[in-house]
Amino acid sequence: MKETKKDKFIYYITVFFIILFSVGPIFWCFLISITPEGDLLKNNTRLLPETITFINYKNLFSIGSKESETLLNGLSNSMYLSFVTVLIGMPLSVITGYTLARYKFKYKNLIIGFILLTIVIPVFTTIIPIYSFFMEHSMLDSMFWTSVIFISAFIPLNIWIIMNYFRELPEDLWEAAAIEGANERQLFFQIALPLAMPIVLTSSLIIFLMSWKQYIIPMLLLSSHNNKVLTLIMSEFMTRDAVNYSVIAMSGIIVIIPPLLASMVFRKYLVSGLTAGSVKE
Repeated sequence: MKETKKDKFIYYITVFFIILFSVGPIFWCFLISITPEGDLLKNNTRLLPETITFINYKNLFSIGSKESETLLNGLSNSMYLSFVTVLIGMPLSVITGYTLARYKFKYKNLIIGFILLTIVIPVFTTIIPIYSFFMEHSMLDSMFWTSVIFISAFIPLNIWIIMNYFRELPEDLWEAAAIEGANERQLFFQIALPLAMPIVLTSSLIIFLMSWKQYIIPMLLLSSHNNKVLTLIMSEFMTRDAVNYSVIAMSGIIVIIPPLLASMVFRKYLVSGLTAGSVKE
């Protein structure tokens, strides 16, 4: 079917608005971060700032400044939570997904159904019991136990994706390897895992992004100033007497840089991995 000028026009207009609504807020946030605080409070309709200042970014890289200590502490805490969640959650997801895809055992369908059920349970229905349990067992304000909550919340989706990926591998592959004398360990580490590397990287990126953007769970479970993650840091620049809009905007820019870099590095695996793991038999 030949593409008409009207189709092209609709396509370009659609792409333009998608880019506008996606990139527009980020660009606006950057403009605020380089605008002097006094100019932000002026009553004008200018889109671009009259004067540009990078003092906020300079303070960020100035050792000993409040902005530097606060943002870098939040960055390290976010990195810790995200990496611990990935390092523990991914092996559990891969092993569980492989087991559910390859082997037949009693109550297998019930287990799969329970995993799918946990995906749709909203966090607000479980956060109060979790908070009460943490408080009773003195587990509040613990980075590790908070990452355990992340793991329990995020791996069901990844198990489902990885399980369906392994299901799509041809049965002849396993039979041929078994005829050649491969045992179960060799089947997993030498055949299944290398073939599943795209979906493993995709799932790792999913867990990382989901951990990085969390706000409600860290806000309730991490109470001390030293354990605040980057998504909570913005409140540090809001006091009873003043709100530092430029620094808050700069914090928003800093928040999106790590997931943006991770997405750019693994982007070629994201679409292929999700497509391969999205078909449910």
